[in-house]
Amino acid sequence: MNGTPVLNRLVRRNFAVLVLDVAFYSIGFGCFDANTILPQFLQKMGAPPNLIGLIVGLRLLLIYASQPYAAHLLHGKSRVKPFVITASIVSRVPLFLLSLLIWWYGEHRVLVLSAFTVLIMLYAAGGGFVNIGWTELVGRVMPKDIRGRFFGTLQTAASLAALAAPLIVTYVLTYRSLQFPQNYALLLLLTALGMSLSLVMFLLVREPNAAFCNESNRNFAKHLRDILHLWREDCALRMVLITQFLVAGAGLATSFYVLYARQRFDLSESYVAIYLTSQTVGSVVTGPFWALTADRVGALRAVRLVAWLSVLPPLTALMMPVAWGFMFVFGCVGMLNWWVGNAFINIILSIAPPDHRPTYIGLQQLMNLPAATAPFIGGLIVSWLGYPTAFTVAAITVSLGIWMAYRIPDHQRSPAS
Repeated sequence: MNGTPVLNRLVRRNFAVLVLDVAFYSIGFGCFDANTILPQFLQKMGAPPNLIGLIVGLRLLLIYASQPYAAHLLHGKSRVKPFVITASIVSRVPLFLLSLLIWWYGEHRVLVLSAFTVLIMLYAAGGGFVNIGWTELVGRVMPKDIRGRFFGTLQTAASLAALAAPLIVTYVLTYRSLQFPQNYALLLLLTALGMSLSLVMFLLVREPNAAFCNESNRNFAKHLRDILHLWREDCALRMVLITQFLVAGAGLATSFYVLYARQRFDLSESYVAIYLTSQTVGSVVTGPFWALTADRVGALRAVRLVAWLSVLPPLTALMMPVAWGFMFVFGCVGMLNWWVGNAFINIILSIAPPDHRPTYIGLQQLMNLPAATAPFIGGLIVSWLGYPTAFTVAAITVSLGIWMAYRIPDHQRSPAS
């Protein structure tokens, strides 16, 4: 990280405030976690299972499907920070509105469920735009030789911060003076406040102007044609995205490790907390290791390392003869929850030409959409063929991802432009 003292101070400042940005976001997100708190709230409001599944599915769809259009809007912009700020406000405001609506009109369940569906979709769409803009900003303000350190520090800080969320949720939901639905309204308010503090940290980022030229005649249709051109012509991009898709096949098994362990070893429900703790510890303690090694081995080798590690949980679950050994499985899951995303974002930032970087980031984020179906497909496999079959299919899929990772061209910059 060579450069003038002023540049080095600017990089350190941006490094610190972006880490704090994600730490506050992690606390806020955990207070109304999309996989636990949100479905529970909807169920208590009387939503049928199909509506709960629809809302959760639409949320993911809007986050990931918005990526190509967000990339189109970012293309050629000299500054991306105003874009992220605008999208963040669009994403945060619905949470404040929802908390007030639930607090004052919670007994009107049809009204609340209708408003919740609309506003949470607006929150998700805004979040999708934030994702691509935030990653593009990282590509601009974080020098290539410290991005691994940055993502490793981010993992550690966010994981530690996220530990506060379960304590907050437990306190709010068990506080006797708060009844349903006011307790969930307060959780939504805390979520909005945490994410607002995240935005305050982001406002402190110093972004340099980029010397890009915005094409006045560029429309979304042309942008989509450019995406098809990049897919055909850029072998590195294509191989990275296929590898990401295959490695995400680990998700076929992730949701079922705890159910399998409890069934196989006749475990009490208390083991769930033990395994979840192992998952959190795995995320926290491996962050520094990623920070120390990712920059040294390079973006491509980091992707290959992550691919090899992703096969460990399903293989270990298949062969583990004792219940306590599943603590290792969940420790690996906690580690990989961050490492997989870090590795693929890092390599995309490495291969993307600066003037096409939003498009590359958008494609990388869009690849999360088919991967989000992995738990559903895994559930079908478990229902029809059992847990071991689901774990085996996950291991085979990830193994194909390992093979594909070695087909990614070993160079730092994609030739496509």
